[in-house]
Amino acid sequence: MSKVQELHEQAMILSDQAMVARHHGEKERAIALSYQAFEYESQAAALIPDEKASEPTRSILYCSAASLAYDAKELWEAQQLIVEGLSGYPSPRIKQALKSLYEKINAELQKKVRKLTFKSEYVQPLHC
Repeated sequence: MSKVQELHEQAMILSDQAMVARHHGEKERAIALSYQAFEYESQAAALIPDEKASEPTRSILYCSAASLAYDAKELWEAQQLIVEGLSGYPSPRIKQALKSLYEKINAELQKKVRKLTFKSEYVQPLHC
């Protein structure tokens, strides 16, 4: 079995465990398991050369890694993985999945920015 396959299989085992934890209401455990899975999957994706012959494997692994990073609440890392996946030669279906996830992440980041903006209305500026 290749190193890519080993890393991917470990990621999928952890991803399945995260799904079970989420189903049982174990939110923090699910996030931690998703984080571990994202680390394995992103390592697997990074081992695939950025060339047309590597598709669709390369873009699928990057899409999977980005999704796992999103599940782990690692939004910046998820965005970087999406960009990597789009920089190759993804199929139209994978390209759409990556773009949809990117839009979902941007919406969440916008919510966070709005919360910070709202909170800053109550902060008095310092006059030095």
